[in-house]
Amino acid sequence: MSKTSPGDDFVQNQAAIADRFRTESPPGVPLFFIGSSPSQASTILSPDYPAAGVMVSVNTLRDRKSDFVVGDWILDSGAFTEVARYGGYRHGVEQYYWQIKRWSGCGNLLIAIAQDWMCESFVLQRTGLTVAEHQRLTVERYDQLVKLKPTVRIMPVLQGYRVSDYIKHLDDYGTRLAPGAWVGVGSVCRRNGNPEEVADILRTIKLIRPDLQLHGFGLKILALENAEVRSLLYSTDSMAWSYPRRFQPNPEPEIPMAHNYQQRIYAAVTDSVQKRVPPTAGAGNGQGRKPKWETKTGSVRLPEKYIPRVVQLCRQWEAEEDLLE
Repeated sequence: MSKTSPGDDFVQNQAAIADRFRTESPPGVPLFFIGSSPSQASTILSPDYPAAGVMVSVNTLRDRKSDFVVGDWILDSGAFTEVARYGGYRHGVEQYYWQIKRWSGCGNLLIAIAQDWMCESFVLQRTGLTVAEHQRLTVERYDQLVKLKPTVRIMPVLQGYRVSDYIKHLDDYGTRLAPGAWVGVGSVCRRNGNPEEVADILRTIKLIRPDLQLHGFGLKILALENAEVRSLLYSTDSMAWSYPRRFQPNPEPEIPMAHNYQQRIYAAVTDSVQKRVPPTAGAGNGQGRKPKWETKTGSVRLPEKYIPRVVQLCRQWEAEEDLLE
């Protein structure tokens, strides 16, 4: 990768980053970027079914002092954690700009995600704002970041919840979205169980701007098995490979889990049945999917009034695990 002075490498000019971006995606086979910590970035790619690169959150880098080894990668703004957990960003746009500048020398940083504001209902409840206000804040932070002229391309993010919201946000961005721009589509990760909804959103955006290269945040295997979703995406990412470790008394080693997940993603995005990883067999279900409550259980004493709520929560956890398969 060539090096130029910061003033000469303002990457909103596509030609300025041509030598930086080496990864391409065949039609209908979106690039997959696997979520990773900085320390895992050099070993997390599968030797047999490697992802296109890694996605590293800025939240894992803020307290880090030394460089890390990585190939092609995307810098995530940590939006989900910041907005959903804290109701807004604890770090300003200029602070994020300096983080981008600091880590852009590690590996081949393809792009940095703008500081967007998600629009799921639970996030709106957390912030007390409307979808329109979240959309406005998303564009404002994108504008502020671009004005600082970072030396890495910035990915704008389309936000909304209903299809009409995304149409409006496209209009809000206007000419900011250059022809062929790599653009994120937010607030879709919680819809993995309904790929048709994801496809509706992506299809509508592409009908208005067929030139855009769309990135789907947090889309998992269930959504990527949908051929239309795949055909509409340029790229996607997920950290779902690590989710089961949270419920394991003795967590499995992370790297083998990440490698296995990349193989499953490869099978999903290439629609290659013969290369699919055999699913975990479950007694009596005949389809290879684990039955409900196969997870080892134990007896505990609880006040009767809490039992329905605890059962509901356990079923929710089981459903979330199913979505990762």
